[in-house]
Order: sequence, then structure tokens, then C-alpha cells
Amino acid sequence: MALELVGSVFTGITSTYSLAFNTVHPVFYGYVPYWSIILTALFLSPITVILPQVLKGTLTWPRKKDIPNVWTISGKRYDLTPFLKEHPGGAHVLERARGSECTGLFESYHIFVSRDTLFQMMAKYELHDGVEADKPAMVYHDAFYGELKQMVRDHFRGKGKAAHKMTTPHLCLCFAAWVLMHCLNYHMITNNAIWCIPPIGCLAWYMTGNVMHDASHNALVPQKWLNRLMSVAAFPYGINQGGWQIQHVLSHHVFVNEEKDVDLYHYDPMMTTSVPHAGKINWFLHSLRVAWLCSSAVAHLCIVVPYGLLVGHVDPAHGHRMYDRMENIEYLRAILRGQLILEVICQFLYFYTIYRLQGFIPGMLFWMCVQVIAGYLFSFFTQVSHLQEECFLDPKRKDELSFAKRQIFSSLDFAPESFFWGHVSGGLNTQAIHHCFPSVSAMHLRDMAPQFRIICKKNGVPYKEAPSLRSFVWGCFSFANL
Repeated sequence: MALELVGSVFTGITSTYSLAFNTVHPVFYGYVPYWSIILTALFLSPITVILPQVLKGTLTWPRKKDIPNVWTISGKRYDLTPFLKEHPGGAHVLERARGSECTGLFESYHIFVSRDTLFQMMAKYELHDGVEADKPAMVYHDAFYGELKQMVRDHFRGKGKAAHKMTTPHLCLCFAAWVLMHCLNYHMITNNAIWCIPPIGCLAWYMTGNVMHDASHNALVPQKWLNRLMSVAAFPYGINQGGWQIQHVLSHHVFVNEEKDVDLYHYDPMMTTSVPHAGKINWFLHSLRVAWLCSSAVAHLCIVVPYGLLVGHVDPAHGHRMYDRMENIEYLRAILRGQLILEVICQFLYFYTIYRLQGFIPGMLFWMCVQVIAGYLFSFFTQVSHLQEECFLDPKRKDELSFAKRQIFSSLDFAPESFFWGHVSGGLNTQAIHHCFPSVSAMHLRDMAPQFRIICKKNGVPYKEAPSLRSFVWGCFSFANL
């Protein structure tokens, strides 16, 4: 009986792999075993990981009411609840900063209004309850940052109120790319057209880099509701926006390359991108793990991250809950729960669609192949700029640098004035500039790069630029194996 069961399992596995290798192009053969392992582990996790923690009572189910109505900005405590509906960027933006020290977000997203005016507006919301506010983690505003903000105001002066958003021609191009992506995707899933995979993967990244990223920072269009809608423009090959808001907007953009930057821990424990590293391995094995991990980068953010945020389990691989380094993560899990669930449901409805049209295994394999291409492009354009040895600050020097200087120090830009690289990367070849002004559409950063460079030089702030594409890529690749 046992031998028959083992034989049946073995036959099932071999037939599945045979179907897989007959479905995908040979260039994707190497990804099939890796993806099958991680998807099997994810499928079994409710029994192997979640159930034991349920029995132990270690899972958490946070509630909104557990977080006080307090926003801490520049050493003062505010109750901005009455201002939620009036906030120009939308109530949802303020809601996500509730219960945290949010000076970094305040400074970087309010470029076009003077700080004095903003503090006068907020004065009536300040709390005078005798509770001492948390001290800012760093100097968020200094003369240098003030000069950079003035540069941005001068750049857009006289061009209209929404001049810093994406231009109409670029929006039209993005819309055409979105239509083409879905037309190709329809043709692929209805005709099993393998040739559609590369262009869909590239277009999925194009929508992620140019549309989703800008929209997630309210930098795409003036309408806040449209920014929220367009932040999922790369579906069904995009990133879960609920998780992205926590990981990217609230964590990475404030604490880039520091302990609270949850972006650094996605590959733990297989590869450590924080400092200090876990240790060096053989270069061949390192190449293999980079190839595999980058191939699943977008899928990880699409499925694994929302799963971890919704369930709240401790990952036995590294002993942390998803994004638990965030100060107000329990509250964020509570307020974003509905969005996380809705996006996951939509993703699984797509999986059901391809199951009906292609069959489960062929459909998932086609989805995997697109995600591999999108994952490589996503990893290259979003990670390489920051994951460089020279972009990690010595902890002993942390107090020496202000917020803006830390953002610039933690980035290595590549060809910042190049039209080509600026376009295909969604402006993410200018990460230092983008991190200082996230609410400005990344398509404008190329034009601001020369003046940005001059101001940095004037203030003695090193603006790092990669001398070549080879050094840019190799610096990241070797850093991950120090």
C-alpha cells in the first residue's frame, strides 16, 4: 500500500514536470523547479506554519481602534482626525501615518507649500495633553533640503498647478501600453501564444515603473481617486498595492537602507541585503540564487506579502512577522486589510480565468514566465541603485546626515540625464532625486538632474553616479555576497 502511494506520488510529479517542460520555452526550464518548490511550500503553509501558530495562540488580528489618533511631526503631537477629509492628498494618505512619527513623510511630500504655512494650518490640531512627543529620528529639515525644495518650485513656476504631475503625452503613451499589454495577454491565454510572453513581461514592468509607481506617490495625476485606481495598472502582473504602500511609501522612502527599511529583508534568509551580511558563498551558487530570487520578486510582492500581512504569522525561516520592523505595522494591517483582501481576490479570479481557458498548470506556467521577465526588470530598476556597498551609512555617522542627505547618500544614480534610461526605468535611474521629491512625477527628474547636481556640489553633498552600466550592476551583485 505504501509503495503504491509513493509510486502514485512519483508518477504525478513526473507527469506534472513533463507537462511543464512541454509547455514553456526551454529558456524557462531552470525556473520550473524553483517556482514549484516555493509555490508548494506556500500551498502547504496553512498546515505546516499557520495551524501550529493558531494552536499556540501566537497569531495577531489587529484592530483600528487599538491605535491612538496621534500624528507626530517635528517633535509635536497632532490629532488630525478632523482634517482627514480636507487633506488635498486624500484621507487615506493621512490614515496610513496615524500612530507614527511621520516627519519624513511630511517633509518630502509637501514641496510646494512653505513649512511655516503648513505648521500654522496644523496649529489648531496640536495636542496639549502633557504627553511628550517622540523625538525625530534625524534632522528632517535643513538649509540644504530647503534649497532643493526651492529648486523644484523654481523649476515648475509658471507652468500650472499640476505641472509636476505626468504630462498628457506621457499619459497617452502609458494608456497605449496598457491597452497593448491586455490585448497581448488576451491573445496569450486564449491561444497559448508563447511569443506574447516577452512583450507582456516588458509592458508589465513599463506599467509598474511609469504608472503604478508614480500613482502610489500621488504623483501621476491631480485627482487622488485616479491615482489610487491607476496604482493597480499593472494587474494581473503587478504588485499588491496594500503591501506596497507599507513597504515602499511608508518604510523605504523614509528609512532607506536602515534597519526600518523593510525592503532589505525580502530575500531573508536565502540572501541578506541588509548590513551586516550573513556571509559569503560560492559565486556560482550566488549567481543561481540571484537569478532565482529576482525571478520571483514581483510574485513575492503580489502573493507572499499580502498573505503574510493578512495572516500575521511568524515566518519560521527568520523569526519575523511580515514587515514587523515598521513602527505602526499592526495598525496598517488593520486599515489596509480590506484593500489587501480585495486585491488578493482579484488575483485569484484571474488565476481561475486562466484555469478555465488554459488549464491550471499551463496557465500558471504562462503567468510564471511573464513574472520572471517582470521580476528581473523590477529588481534591476528598483534595487540596484540602493544595494551598493557605498550606499550603506556607517551607524557611527548616522547623526551627521540630515534626511535629504541620507536619501542622496543611499542612492547610486545611473545616467540621470538619459532620455532612454529615464523612460524605460520610469525615472528610477534618478533615485536620489526621486527620494527627495516623491510627489513629483519621475518623468521630470531628468530635467532637474543638472541643477540638483550643482546644489549638491555647492553644499558638499556627494551625488553618486555610476560610471558605467557594468559597474552599476556588478556593484549590486557583489554587494549581495559580501
